[in-house]
Amino acid sequence: MAALTRARYEDGVRLVVLARQDVAGSWFHLSALLRQRGIADARVVTLAHEPTHGWPVDIADVFDGGQELEYLMRTADAFHLVDLLPDDVPLFDGLLARRCDGGASLSLQVDERSTPGHVREVERVANERGASVVTTRPHVVPNAEFLAPFIPLWRASWMPTCPGARARARSAERIVFASTPGRLRDRPRLEALVERAELASRELPDVRVEVLAGKPHGQVLQRRRRGHLTLVGGNGLGRTGLESLAQGVPVVAELSAAEHEAWSELAGAAPPVIDVFALEAAMDGLDRCIEPDPALRRWAEAAADPNRWLARCSAWCAQSSRRAA
Repeated sequence: MAALTRARYEDGVRLVVLARQDVAGSWFHLSALLRQRGIADARVVTLAHEPTHGWPVDIADVFDGGQELEYLMRTADAFHLVDLLPDDVPLFDGLLARRCDGGASLSLQVDERSTPGHVREVERVANERGASVVTTRPHVVPNAEFLAPFIPLWRASWMPTCPGARARARSAERIVFASTPGRLRDRPRLEALVERAELASRELPDVRVEVLAGKPHGQVLQRRRRGHLTLVGGNGLGRTGLESLAQGVPVVAELSAAEHEAWSELAGAAPPVIDVFALEAAMDGLDRCIEPDPALRRWAEAAADPNRWLARCSAWCAQSSRRAA
């Protein structure tokens, strides 16, 4: 963290982030870092917050009739929309669209897999309003900048367990772990991978498949970092796989050739994931007392380097300053 970009927002650049959901509190943590580093006075507004996920929030509920939110939107120098477009935010009679037309800069972020129609709409808005586009999923939007999801890797929950922790654990089991914020049946490819793991575990009496569905994110993080293998099904590497690698836990994931190339370019090395076809062999080779793998942690740190997000946010703030001038 000592090497993180340091700047000052002497001109008082205010960045307002609007998102349907701030998955895992990604922007909550990033906005706190932006304020701490003096890059921007960043505030995050979530429009469809789910308390059951246990994600930290900035502004999720309105208790003052919307006065604070309206003030933020009227005084913002830059807006960043996550899985939203200006027309998706009709608050205060279309105030967001008017502010973007009136000089406030706009940037867009795509986290969810999008339909071709939505991708075209993102490209249209970007061209018409001069907005930059980033995505946390490779090749979702053409010509968008690919960045790994922002993860506070320096916080305890995202770090590997202490050396010797597994050896001291009372359990004699090897844990194959899977998680989803919703229902497992809504993730058919992950469900199929879990079923394969459960079938293989019948031949391995000391291997247990554990699934957490609909549990708070903090609970998932703490349980996963004590596991031996993480299953990621159907969505590429994603945040789950990246968090698991940061915790030093091996990952079973299905990556297309294009996704493999994108992650390799981002991190400077091929993603160290186990192919889904090697699931059974990986389970058979698990060592109950093996320590978290520091090589996996190093790859995750390279792929999710927070300096990339800080540099990108600095560029957005600089752009808003130029437009204001």
